[in-house]
Amino acid sequence: MADGITCALDIKAESGETPVWSMEEQCLYWVDQEKPTLNRFDPATGRNEAWPMPAHCSSFALRGTGKPILVALRTGLHDFDPATGALSLRAAAPYDVATARFNDGRCDRQGRYIIGGVDLSFFENRIAGRSKLWRFDDDGLTPILDGVTCSNGIAFSPDGRTMYRAESATATVLAYDYDTQAGAVSNERVFVQFGPGEGIPDGAELDSEGGYWVALLMANAIARYRPDGALDRRIPVPVLQPTKPCFGGPGLATLYLTTASHRHIPGDQPMGDQAGGVFAIETGHTGIAEPTLVAA
Repeated sequence: MADGITCALDIKAESGETPVWSMEEQCLYWVDQEKPTLNRFDPATGRNEAWPMPAHCSSFALRGTGKPILVALRTGLHDFDPATGALSLRAAAPYDVATARFNDGRCDRQGRYIIGGVDLSFFENRIAGRSKLWRFDDDGLTPILDGVTCSNGIAFSPDGRTMYRAESATATVLAYDYDTQAGAVSNERVFVQFGPGEGIPDGAELDSEGGYWVALLMANAIARYRPDGALDRRIPVPVLQPTKPCFGGPGLATLYLTTASHRHIPGDQPMGDQAGGVFAIETGHTGIAEPTLVAA
């Protein structure tokens, strides 16, 4: 395996995704979307705890130790109590669950949950732009962007005033001006455009210097882009389908990376012996603590 990369959890997840580091617990939360489960991995002990979910589980937001976790299921946003396993609906799915679902999501720097959707019918009819990006806060679930097809890679600049979003359907990362008071986006522009063979942008993370780290599906790699959109580093990884990075560990100095063992796109490329594992990468960069959800 490449220097600086280790498989921290060889779990063969079908579709590992959306890792979030809990500063309070010093543990990594993540989902296996397809199984589906919400997971809590303790790197100090190597123990992974999994909570089954009743529907496809794309992402989540932590509120803090002992508080309900907001989970994005295909059927809507729910509060989940890990102690009892109880789920309670917070917001119904704002789409037809037969043809769409939630996808990548995370909190902005102010603690509002921003989540994108994916229009599954696009992969058959190739009609783009039928999903949205939403904001969840004490006012409920509010659409803030139309024209979405398959949203991934949501991340916020250190000052919170720029939002990034990957549009996997077009292999593009977009940047937006982000109104930190209103939780609204404007001024969409292309941040990075990937060409044939360069990979499909999936989940992403920002480091403390504003570098955008993105998992490149079908390319055995993750890459870091400077705030001006210039490529800084491209790091090979030992699996075909890396899905999302996040910084964690002591000093937020370790880049954790979820991956998938279920083949997302048909082909005969090798998946990698540890596909579906959670990897730890020493990059020399440090992250920013993930905000907790402020919505009650």
